[in-house]
Amino acid sequence: QCQAIHARSIIPCQDRPAVKFTYGAKVTVPSWATAVMSAPMADLTSSTPPSSNNDDTKPSTTTTKTFEFHQSVPIPSYLLALAVGHLSSRDISPRCRIYAEPSILQAAHAEFSPATETFIQIAESITDLPYVWTRADILCLPPSFPYGGMENPCLTFVTPTLLAGDGSLVNVIAHEIAHSWTGNLVTNRTWSHFWLNEGWTVWLQRKIMERWEALHRWDDGNETEEEAWAHAKEISHLDAMVQWDSLEGDVDSLPSKATRLNIPLGRGDPDDSYSRVPYEKGFNLLFALETLVGEKVFLGLMRAYLKHFQYGFVTSEEFRDFVMTYLEGIFVEDSKEDDNENLMKARIREFDWNTWLNGEGMPPKPSFNDALAKDAQSLCDAWMKFDSSATLIEPPLTNISNWSTLQKVYFLNKVQTAITPKTRLSTVKAMKDAYKFDQSTNCELLSEFCKIAIQCRDEEIFPVVVRFITTQGRMKYVRPLYRALFEWAPVGRHLAVQTFLSSKDFYHPIAAKMLATDLGADVDTNTDTDTDTVVEWWLVAGTEEEKWYYKLKYDI
Repeated sequence: QCQAIHARSIIPCQDRPAVKFTYGAKVTVPSWATAVMSAPMADLTSSTPPSSNNDDTKPSTTTTKTFEFHQSVPIPSYLLALAVGHLSSRDISPRCRIYAEPSILQAAHAEFSPATETFIQIAESITDLPYVWTRADILCLPPSFPYGGMENPCLTFVTPTLLAGDGSLVNVIAHEIAHSWTGNLVTNRTWSHFWLNEGWTVWLQRKIMERWEALHRWDDGNETEEEAWAHAKEISHLDAMVQWDSLEGDVDSLPSKATRLNIPLGRGDPDDSYSRVPYEKGFNLLFALETLVGEKVFLGLMRAYLKHFQYGFVTSEEFRDFVMTYLEGIFVEDSKEDDNENLMKARIREFDWNTWLNGEGMPPKPSFNDALAKDAQSLCDAWMKFDSSATLIEPPLTNISNWSTLQKVYFLNKVQTAITPKTRLSTVKAMKDAYKFDQSTNCELLSEFCKIAIQCRDEEIFPVVVRFITTQGRMKYVRPLYRALFEWAPVGRHLAVQTFLSSKDFYHPIAAKMLATDLGADVDTNTDTDTDTVVEWWLVAGTEEEKWYYKLKYDI
């Protein structure tokens, strides 16, 4: 995992996105292992090395394999990737293969095989550009992998937290495939313009999922083509609404400068500024432009943008200038034009680029299609009415088994927003009994419900939370839950610190660093930690109440 600036740990290189290179590599591994890289495999040879026991009469039985790779399409350093392990594989299509440890290969293949090749074909159709990377393999990594996915060319890394069993989280696969055009083919020139990678990719991901959903609904024969497309668009808008709520949460917790699209990194580590801002604020800039000029014009703009910058780099200012030049060419100044055309040109000129790119905080909220959100909002309102009522005995009994994961996540997000200090713990327990969210194998649902239970100070959720945050290391899930525990002083805070210190070696180094920062840790995450370190941490970083607690507990 080399994004953002970790390729320098592997090879000497200009470790920045504005330098692209081709590469070849030979990787020698034990015979039981398989090596994969962000490049097509060119050759595989086996060998028996000379004996190292200084006894030439006893031939060595230790064999090795050498894998050879060649990447002929230029890539930036952050897309260099290498993985070695006890891997099995299974083909999805002539250009797609699943790699995973043998114990989860079948589950990974079942989860991803119905969609992956179709996603690539849909993306090729939308972008009007071929997939140039030859291979589109997927590697399902160990659970400590800190991201949902990583768009390495030829070899997408994914987390096993996507293995929900029903294909409900394959939008992450669509996202990483979309990067093959937006990010890998056209790349942000510096990390300050990261939103051009991620905002465009979120936009393309939603277009891919929209077509995927429409095709499935139409093929099922229960909807007309028009109905299928209308429902697919509603789902796309619901996804944008769910992520809008996530964006609000990040913006509320980030320093003001970190909420800009053009983020002033200076000499800072790009990992330290990672958030939903480049993804969702970036998407909303593009969505605002699309809404302004119309889907047909914007599709043409996107295709022209990719063709113009492919294999190269782009900054926010270069993107802005390209957009204005392209749209001026579409809406040519002409005295014979009608008033609507002239009004469009005026609106394009008035588009507030400076506020979008350099403004802080949330962007203007667009008008989303909320058709699928209404039932979830109504159910949230019913639960809050039950919570505040002195006469309602039975909680809402709405059957949500047929709801999509998105609808359930939206419901849980709205409950989190509606909860107040007066919300009764019994309400959360009733919700837990009704929907069994605490037992869900879908990590999105489990994560959101755990946040609600922590908000309402339900100590019964502790074993569930600890098991969840110590059996997978995806930062999307572990960081918010650690922070939520940490804010619950002193009980939750103590649990968060103890859990992190006992599990820090399980996490990826990037995740361990970010978690330590979230928890205010002044400890070395690379060394063993004992009780004395925990106490020392809290005597330095704790509140007055916590300092008193630890002084009393440890007789200091």
